[in-house]
Amino acid sequence: MKTLSKLAGATALVLGIMSAGTMTAQAASKTGDLHYNADCGVKELRMAKGSYDVNRAGAVKGSSFCEYQFYAKKGQKVSATIVGSNDLYPVLYGTNSPDISTETVTLDKTGEHTIRVLQPRNQAREGNTPKPYYMTVTIK
Repeated sequence: MKTLSKLAGATALVLGIMSAGTMTAQAASKTGDLHYNADCGVKELRMAKGSYDVNRAGAVKGSSFCEYQFYAKKGQKVSATIVGSNDLYPVLYGTNSPDISTETVTLDKTGEHTIRVLQPRNQAREGNTPKPYYMTVTIK
């Protein structure tokens, strides 16, 4: 009974935060999709003209992650802040995959780059409760 009430509470939380993607989330869970895509929001990070920031909201569940792509030039600097769960962190996905919430990273190439929002393995193993977040990415 406790498990059922926890599941109901988690479901209500997800529905309240990200009501737009619930049907896709159910379909993804039935097909065994590794990415919890329904709660990641728009995947492309595109700044408005004259702006350096873009915001995204999402939720990470278990060992899944949310992924965002952006185009930038060599020498530009990227950083991100996350409000929500302390277990989540954004990484600039690539060879070193640095945590861009603790440091500003200077890009070494022009082209498409990827940011992943994920949680450490220990927290991912502890449960399947979605962890909501609000992220601001800054590219200058």
